[in-house]
Amino acid sequence: MINSLASYFSFLSFRYLAYTTILKSMLSQLKSFSLLLALVLGPAFLGMVLLLFLGLGKIVDSHAAPAYGAKLAVVYLLLESVMLWAMAPAIKNEQNRAFQRSLYKSSWRVCVDCKLLLLSNVWLIASSLIAIDLSLKQWLQVPHFMLFMLLQWLCGVFVLYRPRALFYSLLLSSVLVLQPVSLSPLQYYLSFVAIFGCSILLPPVRISHKLKVHSLALFWLSYFIQHSWSLIWRGAILVACLFALSQLIAVRNDFSDLIQAVVFSVCVLLTSSLQFDCLAVFKKYRLFFQINNQDKPFYISQFLPSLIFFAVALIVVISMLGINLIYIPIGAVWCVLQQYLAQKKPAQFALVWFFITIGIVLLA
Repeated sequence: MINSLASYFSFLSFRYLAYTTILKSMLSQLKSFSLLLALVLGPAFLGMVLLLFLGLGKIVDSHAAPAYGAKLAVVYLLLESVMLWAMAPAIKNEQNRAFQRSLYKSSWRVCVDCKLLLLSNVWLIASSLIAIDLSLKQWLQVPHFMLFMLLQWLCGVFVLYRPRALFYSLLLSSVLVLQPVSLSPLQYYLSFVAIFGCSILLPPVRISHKLKVHSLALFWLSYFIQHSWSLIWRGAILVACLFALSQLIAVRNDFSDLIQAVVFSVCVLLTSSLQFDCLAVFKKYRLFFQINNQDKPFYISQFLPSLIFFAVALIVVISMLGINLIYIPIGAVWCVLQQYLAQKKPAQFALVWFFITIGIVLLA
């Protein structure tokens, strides 16, 4: 028993060391964004924390507007899923997963996964702090918040073990909150829990293996079907940003021009950063297309996904928030410029985006 316990703590120490090492490696790979994070997120860190708790407070006290609280909850779950997806390789230590299977019990792996998941889930920790501050009488008045915390935990578990079920869950939950129905907060969150539970039973939908890739367009379509998460997380962040800023415009309409400029710059950042993924694909398959005498068309085609994504994102922005039409040609040129930087000078990608954003905000 003592030897088994010592082995478990040894495994826990190994996983924690691997977790911190991988996180440091991930941060070192974001050197091009270090200045951006320091200049933007540093001074705004306290405001971001306050905004996080303010949103959670709206979810707790959502009896007056249950539909709004449910929409806000789905946005929180989307953002939480994106953050945990980025941290999943560190949480699971995927590089040494086969090594762990050969030496340690599966129950140990799951237990340590859950501990590191809890350590990484900032959103759930923030909700727990609010929950601790509630009295028993307040808990009885807001039982839906307990269900929301359960959903936050399920999001993390699904990210690690059932990512496809998570996609179904968030998609169906988004459809539910957009319906013109009037439900109580408890009914909304019970429906969310039911959706998450039923999503596990839905069979996987595989389309890519049925596609006959005989053109560059079908090649890129097949790639993004197989690697859809690179589009999903960008779309989730954009929609969450649009939802939050649309609520801000409703409160402070005098800031609408400034908010539109911020949304526009975020849209360019999210869409043009897709070029990093496309560049990796180009390097991987360049020799194959070169052998087939399609190297030049393939080189040009790598820039199209980001531009198409930018056009779709801009349509979503205009439909949800509205935007000055002068931003459309500016955005197209800006997106091409960011693509060039991602291709040739990735270290300057974030810096150039930041200074152009500052200029647009000052002119707005």
